[in-house]
Amino acid sequence: MSTCLLIALILFAIGLVFAAVIGGWTHAIRQTEASGERGGNEAVPFISVIVPARDEEAGIAGILQDLYAQDHPRDRMEVIVVDDQSTDRTSTIVQEMIARWPRLRLLPNNGAGKKAAITTAVEAAKGELIVLTDADVRCGPRRLASIAEHWQMKQSALIVLPVWTTGSGILGGLQVDEQAALLGMAIGTSGSGSPALAYGANLAFTKAAFVAANGYEGDRSSSGDDVFLLQRIKHNGGTVTGHFDPDAAVIAQAMNGLGPMIQQRLRWAGKMHGVRGGSNLLGSMALLYPWGLLITSITCAPRIGDHALFTTSLLFAAWCMWIVPVLMLVRSVRTRFGQPASLMGTLVSMIAFTGYAPVIAMVSPFLRPLWKGRRVRTRGPHELFREI
Repeated sequence: MSTCLLIALILFAIGLVFAAVIGGWTHAIRQTEASGERGGNEAVPFISVIVPARDEEAGIAGILQDLYAQDHPRDRMEVIVVDDQSTDRTSTIVQEMIARWPRLRLLPNNGAGKKAAITTAVEAAKGELIVLTDADVRCGPRRLASIAEHWQMKQSALIVLPVWTTGSGILGGLQVDEQAALLGMAIGTSGSGSPALAYGANLAFTKAAFVAANGYEGDRSSSGDDVFLLQRIKHNGGTVTGHFDPDAAVIAQAMNGLGPMIQQRLRWAGKMHGVRGGSNLLGSMALLYPWGLLITSITCAPRIGDHALFTTSLLFAAWCMWIVPVLMLVRSVRTRFGQPASLMGTLVSMIAFTGYAPVIAMVSPFLRPLWKGRRVRTRGPHELFREI
């Protein structure tokens, strides 16, 4: 057996695993669409919505207006904004809204950073169910009702919730497709019983589960408030579910400009080092697999040998098993949000992602990107395999 044929067989086998896993995520997403789940007759849970905010004067009023307009019973919810040492009018805007909304509270951060802000709010929260919300997103009026219905049915310790990204132009379209694929992974892994990804912009968990998992105690990284909490609650025996309902989603704007987009992905890559187990291995394989296919296709093409047809067929099938499942995953996610995907556009986005994602993953442990005047501390190389 020639070396090229052996490598082609290995890549084909990896492709089968990759296609099966991604196909499982897509199936899980379609199952949530067909389930039409609704809560039982239990009492409506009291929900504490936590909004960590630092220099968010441009967006804080919008998300608070959305939360004020929720269908969830007004006497069964509260909104806690934690001001994380803002230098703009964020606190002033919130205080002006408190005068007309008694269920809105403003707290100073007891520490510095988003994790400290979340901890501050959880300690003061009255609700049994906590819902995290970024200050720069928007949401629909049925968001909390949808989350409450899911929790009444599942009684989850933590619920992975959807974040939908909107953007225009080439760069915006790239981010929409990229985030649709990641959302598919988040909901798919949750639905298949192996949750690996969550969004701090939209995340629900019980106060009891947060306390039982010791919150963020001992976690010195300033990023990863979502993924690390998911890992802790899961490790502590808490049930994690995904709720893929567009009503429960928040809407985030794509980054405007290549520089901000790269900075954002450096922060995200830093927190992904907290993902342990098979999902982390699969993620690494997904980043490197197309490069292996490309290198093998280029180096083996001139000297395929006697098994030319078989080797070529294996490589072609391996390429298809990389491309097609991801295209179908993105299509399923976008269709669920009423945003039909262009297969060609998604293919271009995926190829671009394949180019820059491995680079960002490799350099992220060594860089500390700037975020709102602060250097983000991610896990360094010596901490990547340390238990949370």
